[in-house]
Amino acid sequence: MSDLVIDGVSVTHGSTLAVDEVSLRIDGGDLVAVLGPSGCGKTTLLLAIAGLLPVGAGSIRIGERELSRPGRTVPAEKRGIGWVPQEASLFPHLSVAENIGFALARGHGAASVRARRIAELAKLVGLGGLTGRAPNQLSGGQVQRVALARALAPRPELLLLDEPFAALDTQLRVGLRREVAELLRAQGTTSLLVTHDQEEALTLADRVAVLRDGRLEQFGTPEEIYQHPASAWVASFVGDVVELDGAWRGGRVICALGSVEATAVGFAPADGDRVRLMLRPEWIVPRPELLAHAAAGADARVSALSYAGHDAMLTCDVIDGPSVRIRMSTVELPAVGDPVRLAVQRPGLAFPRLT
Repeated sequence: MSDLVIDGVSVTHGSTLAVDEVSLRIDGGDLVAVLGPSGCGKTTLLLAIAGLLPVGAGSIRIGERELSRPGRTVPAEKRGIGWVPQEASLFPHLSVAENIGFALARGHGAASVRARRIAELAKLVGLGGLTGRAPNQLSGGQVQRVALARALAPRPELLLLDEPFAALDTQLRVGLRREVAELLRAQGTTSLLVTHDQEEALTLADRVAVLRDGRLEQFGTPEEIYQHPASAWVASFVGDVVELDGAWRGGRVICALGSVEATAVGFAPADGDRVRLMLRPEWIVPRPELLAHAAAGADARVSALSYAGHDAMLTCDVIDGPSVRIRMSTVELPAVGDPVRLAVQRPGLAFPRLT
């Protein structure tokens, strides 16, 4: 398994600088998610890796094999890269088996060898009994399974997945993406998944690359991205945040929730400086037993509750302060109207105030 190295790559799409000096190193066998909002350069980066767009600066290589640099682009068909698009685009006149084996039609040994590979992949993606069917006889999830098997058939060094689950309904999407991630890890296939879905990136990937306006904002494990975002933008884009204004004082922020321990991210505030405190909703906990006590925190009252089964989001109105949202287990939920005392159970993140 070879590493994919993207070194200072810039790509111009039309007259737009769509990818701006992006550098990533993806270890062989890893599944990496490229996460960002629409128009941030995710798909453009994938197209450059696939050899469908030239790079204006930097280089792309797999192992020691250089694929792209300014003035030189190895053709897509010679890169050894598989592609799974958002819409599978199967050949309607071919069967499932023929679609899977399309990339094996030439140069992949005897017909018996190709047939064994097709049968192996069909079984691997859960379509072992459907190889004779036409694409119009398949469900949306089955179509994507065929597309995945087709991309894996020639044993690519790298697999690119461009939002392959976006068109599926929620329940099917959640189940299929988990199965695909498990399959790719079992196969040891180095994979790059483009998505705008934060949950998808955090639950599936070994590491996540967050793009914004063509630039790499942060590259790290899902836990690093969520718990230790590199910027206020990453914090607010990847998951829910509670944002409060406060004053910095000796490693703490004095705010509506009391004196909250915090880590300053990307700057060094002086005591008295105004800062933006960001907290994840699950970092704030209701402590009704501390009501009317001098413990750290703030008195509040539950004003709304959004139930999601495994957890719930509560809106709590701080007495003489703002409303904040907290996320908690549904085992012992306070009711709307109940008084609570809110406490922050782990250090928050302090960022410079917007000017």
